[in-house]
Amino acid sequence: MDPARVRLAGLLLAVGATAWAAGTVIVGDKIQEGIQTLDTLTGMLFVVGVFALVWTVLSTRGAGDGWTRVIPAGLLVLLPGAFLLNALSFGYASHDDFPLPLMILDACWPLSQLGMLVLGITVAVKGRYQGAVRWLPLLAGMWFPVTMVAQIFGGSTVSVYVSAAWLLGTHAHLGVRLAVRPVR
Repeated sequence: MDPARVRLAGLLLAVGATAWAAGTVIVGDKIQEGIQTLDTLTGMLFVVGVFALVWTVLSTRGAGDGWTRVIPAGLLVLLPGAFLLNALSFGYASHDDFPLPLMILDACWPLSQLGMLVLGITVAVKGRYQGAVRWLPLLAGMWFPVTMVAQIFGGSTVSVYVSAAWLLGTHAHLGVRLAVRPVR
């Protein structure tokens, strides 16, 4: 894969993760009240960055050459659904107000997060990348479970800050590394 494209993917991931981390902190507990415009917009930027990362993993064979190629390919189907859900959520006060088609589309978000964890495990096990770039996708894939544990044990305020810190420490960190030193 062209190093310039990997650098761009890294930049998109770093910017998207940083934007969503900032949006999450700014919105804070208001997210419990319903759909928040800033969270939705920055969440869309995040999905674009994650899509670029997954495309890079597929293109550089970071998940391997065998059946494991299905993992990033599946994510390239789920992530546009997560993006589309965010785009179509404007005008609704909360997720409870979604019509059935949007409720179905809403499944793309948790499924994509599960897929990111599976992708992270696969990238780590395959070992095609070296150093931190081998392990950061696994840590990034743990964002959802870590944030849920923080929610359960610390409440929504703690969860907001854990989420933002995790996004910066894993997704944004990985994006910067890819932008500085592209994988092949």
